[in-house]
Amino acid sequence: MSTVVIFGGTVEGRRICEALKQTELMLYVCVATEYGADLLLEDGSTKVHVGRMDKEQIKDFLRQISPQLVVDATHPYAALVTENIAGACTELQVPVIRVVRKQDKSSAAYGEDILYVDHVDEAIDYLQESTGKIFITTGSKELEYFTRLSDYQERCIVRVLPVPSVIESCSRLGFSGRNLIAMQGPFSEEMNYCMLKQADCRFLVTKDSGKEGGYQEKCKAAMRAGAKVIVIRRPGVEQAVFGADNSSVMELYEAVNYIKNYFGIREKRAVYLIGAGPGAEELLTAEARKCLLECDVMIGAGRILEACGRIAQKPVFESYRKEEIANFLNENKSYMKAALVYSGDIGFYSGAKGIRELLSDYEVIPVCGISSPVYLLNKIGVPWDQVPLVSCHGQERNLISILLEEGKVCALLGKSSWEGGEVSGICKALLDFGMEDVRLTVGERLSYPEERILTGSPGELADKSFDALSVLYMEYDHKREHRPVPGIADEAFVRGKVPMTKRGVRTLSLSALELSKDSVVYDVGAGTGSVSVEVALLCREGRVFAIERNPEAIELLYENRRKFRAENLEIVEGTAPECLYRLPAPTHVFIGGSGGHLAEIIKEAREKNPHVRFVLNAITLETLAELSGIRKEYPEYREMDIMQVSLSACQVLGGYHMMKGENPVYIVSFGGAKPVQE
Repeated sequence: MSTVVIFGGTVEGRRICEALKQTELMLYVCVATEYGADLLLEDGSTKVHVGRMDKEQIKDFLRQISPQLVVDATHPYAALVTENIAGACTELQVPVIRVVRKQDKSSAAYGEDILYVDHVDEAIDYLQESTGKIFITTGSKELEYFTRLSDYQERCIVRVLPVPSVIESCSRLGFSGRNLIAMQGPFSEEMNYCMLKQADCRFLVTKDSGKEGGYQEKCKAAMRAGAKVIVIRRPGVEQAVFGADNSSVMELYEAVNYIKNYFGIREKRAVYLIGAGPGAEELLTAEARKCLLECDVMIGAGRILEACGRIAQKPVFESYRKEEIANFLNENKSYMKAALVYSGDIGFYSGAKGIRELLSDYEVIPVCGISSPVYLLNKIGVPWDQVPLVSCHGQERNLISILLEEGKVCALLGKSSWEGGEVSGICKALLDFGMEDVRLTVGERLSYPEERILTGSPGELADKSFDALSVLYMEYDHKREHRPVPGIADEAFVRGKVPMTKRGVRTLSLSALELSKDSVVYDVGAGTGSVSVEVALLCREGRVFAIERNPEAIELLYENRRKFRAENLEIVEGTAPECLYRLPAPTHVFIGGSGGHLAEIIKEAREKNPHVRFVLNAITLETLAELSGIRKEYPEYREMDIMQVSLSACQVLGGYHMMKGENPVYIVSFGGAKPVQE
């Protein structure tokens, strides 16, 4: 078995161990303190050595172990340790590589608010000439320098690791009580800011410890708190020790690849698709936590990465776009294991959908999570296997239609076009449809400390404001007894004196349309809306646009929309084709009346969708004559389906029943996908 010695209880040292754990290498990890050892998991393939060593002690240790490779992953500021490791390896002729931490360039934008010094002595000289409290995050080894300040015990607040030996050392130097903060990071920008403000510090003294050391979070917090940042530059010992070509000096993931190539380890890159649950860190599964600890990089939206970062400090790439993620992974081949983290569960309306096709060169490992609707339903005691679960995040869904069909529905809400917000808009629509007795439950910020779950009627919740990304559960005792089928009785519609497509012709026309559940339909010349209403009820996941110019008909359209609770029916006041421009592309167009603009209507609809399906009702020979020109202009419409319908309805006259004939109607259909030939 090949042996590797890794120096460093640093983030880099731990990540190298994690990356090599599944290989056949024997790892010996050398750390300076027990605290560093506590962060490493010792097992059959990983042994931990605790204690500081000088050059001769390092040589003795290496002679005893006889490694094939040594990795120096010590802290960027541990210059003497790096010199001792390199010197010992040179004398023993053992190959060594130096892992350097990437420097954070973002702080350069802060300009004069940051003072860079080469040594802590320069920082002390500067602070001696100033007044105001000082927040020190350089570590415990440099604290003795700060005792040179005449009033250091009054001015200095020190933040160090919560290790007994470190706290004891600070106490000996006079740093204790309110002057000493013993905490383990990472520290967020907000936490740094609060500490600086609480202590009323005018200065922050730190090192350029990179992303792993929370350098950017410290700088940003200081800017917000009005504190000047004093940065002690890195010693830059690598060039002096390893030579000008720096061939043995590399960043973390270059080092991991180098080690694997050095020992001939070949691995297929892996991607974990992780469902992170509603958002709280506590709801991540044990498997998800394990994958986060094993991965080399975490990818996802900012809010999710923040929670994951508290579990595993790894490089992050903030993105939720599939192509962007795939390009990032292809450009950063040093990341052997990537964690793509999504909210909820990866199988429920997740951004993970479709990502597998872009990752054909990777082993894709799914990791399930808890979806927010399931979390809410469990919280309120509703069995979720009996509830339709849908998502309105980034898409239109006709929730009221589903509610009327199923009696209940639970939805992920999103940023909405509803006036006043998604919940408010739904409540107002329910009230407009006379559905005051619907029971609604809204859950927002689910699983977070500020979680809020409210239950009420549409009237009680209509004027309340909720987070855009809430979850809504609705329950209704008066669902439709039967799924709508074509052929609603004419008497069921509010009619007035406006012409209406009668039941028989309407049923045949709907059959000719060949609708799907998610069709987008124009009803041109909608009249009372009998066709529009039936289409809206049939296409519960679709949208219907009723185009009408007659004010009396428009009033009837609104009444029938309200009566039949056709949520997905939108009434468009105007003349076609002018008012069609702003509408989405149709899948189907029904023309009950063209107003002499048949050719223009067909042209406009085709420009939006060349494969649109048309059905029109014609009662005049002039309309039929227009179809001749349409067939000439569009060769694919030469074989139109034309059906003449003559219907008679029974009428009672005294004691007799007589059949009264209606005007014959031509039902013409063309366009759309061609039927499969049997």
